[in-house]
Amino acid sequence: MNFGAAIKKIRTDKNFTQKALSDGILTRSHLSQIETNNYFPSYDKFFLILDRLNIVFEEFLFVQNDHKMLFNQQIRSQISEAANLDDTEKLKNLAVTAKNLYEKTDNITYYHYMLICKALISYSTSHTVSDEMIKFVTPIKDYLFSMDNWYLYELRLFNNIIYALTVEEALLFSRTSLKRLSNFQYFLEFQHIEQHIYSNLSTLCLEHKDFQTAKNFAETAIEKAKKYTLVYEKVCSELNHAIACIKLSEDRNSYEIIRKNMLILEYLEFESLYDHFSNFLRKFEINVDF
Repeated sequence: MNFGAAIKKIRTDKNFTQKALSDGILTRSHLSQIETNNYFPSYDKFFLILDRLNIVFEEFLFVQNDHKMLFNQQIRSQISEAANLDDTEKLKNLAVTAKNLYEKTDNITYYHYMLICKALISYSTSHTVSDEMIKFVTPIKDYLFSMDNWYLYELRLFNNIIYALTVEEALLFSRTSLKRLSNFQYFLEFQHIEQHIYSNLSTLCLEHKDFQTAKNFAETAIEKAKKYTLVYEKVCSELNHAIACIKLSEDRNSYEIIRKNMLILEYLEFESLYDHFSNFLRKFEINVDF
């Protein structure tokens, strides 16, 4: 669907007349020319039109693309799904797809997706950060270091590679990311990205046996999960916090928290996540009767 046809479809779907949509933005005749692709508005007028139609730019692109997600958004979603399910075969296929697309388009996004897939495959093999995993994320780390400012894409990348950074690198990046992230607090992705940064930092610190810092990050992650009603994320953050507390000899009711949340993961059939925390518990010699 072309640009003008997309504008017209959204307008008519929402029962706007040309006069009601154009009023105060541009003339009705100009809107009519836009809808027939004989005139293209300036950026400011285009976004005023979208605002009056109560849609965001991504939604407009979705309509213009005949209700299909742009492929780079599709592949990002598929990688996330495969990672959550620990589906190594799907990650391998996605890595090949991303590699082929990068070679065809020279779009660095696909190159990053390929590296993330390979890093996730490496991690799923042993559930530990290996030299191979670090090798795959190093180009992404270099890319992030080269940026003067980060946008949502860079913030998502940072979240994807936290596990393969040193604590010092992660803390350095996190200061940049959290400062930059505040600029996007009214975007829908803000809540998830912010909470995941703190949760992933707590996991990284556990990996490096920095239990006090892991506990501090987990406390913030739990607070953010409660604030934004992120149930899945709250479970993970509470497990991180409980593990850190036990290793700091501040167990209180930490064993019960672990038991409760592991049962939740088992009930919800989050097998890869259940295995991840089971490995963590074995690694830190924490025995809990489920």
